[in-house]
Amino acid sequence: MPISLDNTDKKILKLMQQDSDLSNAEIAERVGLSTAPCWRRIKRLEENGIIRQKVAILDPDSLGLEIVVFATVKVTAQAQHGLEDFERRVSRFDEITECYTVSGGMDYILRIVTTDMRSYERFLRDNLLQIPNIGEVHSRFAVSKVKYTTALPLDLIKTKD
Repeated sequence: MPISLDNTDKKILKLMQQDSDLSNAEIAERVGLSTAPCWRRIKRLEENGIIRQKVAILDPDSLGLEIVVFATVKVTAQAQHGLEDFERRVSRFDEITECYTVSGGMDYILRIVTTDMRSYERFLRDNLLQIPNIGEVHSRFAVSKVKYTTALPLDLIKTKD
């Protein structure tokens, strides 16, 4: 069950989603707290798993990672061990940045990031299609990025205020 948040918690989380490099003092000032209570709130959010980790978000284009592929996958063995085996195997590939089970005609959708079409083809042939029980893979290539964010929609969360 989710922990209950108040509006100050949400303000802290919004600031941290925008810039995790902000100091505790900067966050405290912006949300109207002194540093000690702000620090305690952040620690509580971390201890309760709301803040899982703080990371740097890299620019894929500047690193030459220009291809984003959304691949839908259908597995042939629907038994629990077949699904667990697939999930364990795809978790090992750095190119797969996200993997979700989905409803409908396919079982999974993968977000795959790579340098170019040739490297995707190599990844597909040498890695993804080598996983046992894969029945189908359908690839869709992102043409342009319209919106990308890691920020969650915190305004949807009901507060205890």
